[in-house]
Amino acid sequence: MKLQSLRHRIIHKDPFAYSAHPHCAILPNGEIVVVFNKSQRRQFILHPPQDPLFYNVLIRSNDGGNTWTWPQTVPGYDWHGVECAGLTVISNGSLLLNQWRFKWYPIDTANSKRDLEPITYPDEWGNKLVGSSHVSGHLLSQDQAVITPWARANDGTFVHSSLDGGRTWASTVRLNTSPYSGGYGIRGGIQLQNGTVVLPLSDVPNYKIIFLVFSNDNGQTWSNPVQAARTEGKDFEEPSLLKLNSNVLLMLMRENTTRYLYMCRSGDDGATWTRPAQTPIRGCPPQLIQLSSGNLFCTFGYRYPPYSIRGVFSLDDGNTWMVENQVTIRGDLPNHDLGYPVTLIMRDGSFLTIYYGQDSDGVTCIWATSFALST
Repeated sequence: MKLQSLRHRIIHKDPFAYSAHPHCAILPNGEIVVVFNKSQRRQFILHPPQDPLFYNVLIRSNDGGNTWTWPQTVPGYDWHGVECAGLTVISNGSLLLNQWRFKWYPIDTANSKRDLEPITYPDEWGNKLVGSSHVSGHLLSQDQAVITPWARANDGTFVHSSLDGGRTWASTVRLNTSPYSGGYGIRGGIQLQNGTVVLPLSDVPNYKIIFLVFSNDNGQTWSNPVQAARTEGKDFEEPSLLKLNSNVLLMLMRENTTRYLYMCRSGDDGATWTRPAQTPIRGCPPQLIQLSSGNLFCTFGYRYPPYSIRGVFSLDDGNTWMVENQVTIRGDLPNHDLGYPVTLIMRDGSFLTIYYGQDSDGVTCIWATSFALST
């Protein structure tokens, strides 16, 4: 399969901000909504676990992705210091937004609370950024508390419900993620034929285990977690869940020790799962769609030269992947500050992939690439 008529464009750029990690969905009226992270632009790049100023913001397009609104913070300005968010459109027309939120303290306040709750200080996470192939730039001082004078604790996992396509938020529910420390998911959930919403999450801030929560009332209440993927020595996070035409659930996930995607599946609506197996797909994180032909298409970021946004097909429900024939959706990105692509199937049969990456000015933006598929 080949891509045709590729068109790249920036859909959000703020030279004073760092904008990254999008997720998107198509509403029943055809409107596209995109949620992404936005924080202050710094001399070095921090991602949500390291920066209390990150908000989740939402933009929308009602003309197939040609024009976009300016972002609005969701669900409101009290919700800062959050991880990447996910969107789920459900059959009653509601839009669900799932968020994990950290608690953030100034260093002196954190010191007064360190005996009361687990607190992570900048020298604990800052050292992991230096030399990381997945974070562009580096910390400019050995004393991280000088340039990042804050510390974090855990707050919780929340699902917000909107009845008007994400313009306002009617309700907020805190999820019970015990025995896991928290739940973080970037690709939203799915809805089963019986109406149950299934939301896959990883165990923030450990990022090692994938579990699911279920809702039978359109996101107003949620089950206790059901473990889906755990393997000693592997670090799983950022799952993408898809209900196949065969009604089997297929899940791909990021794995941070091998840098390859892993996969597992369920034949009983998520109650039990096969053991996670490594795929031949090198990259992260994944997003899955099923084409009208029944074939699968996995979109992912490739943070190695040549830095790119890529896709790979499966003709057999994910049992094998055509990595030798993977396609490049965007191949001219300047560095590894990129990724989190989500591909949408448009009403006219074309495709739209939303992702982030730097532009020629060095500003990290939210991009869109439209294309058509040919055999």
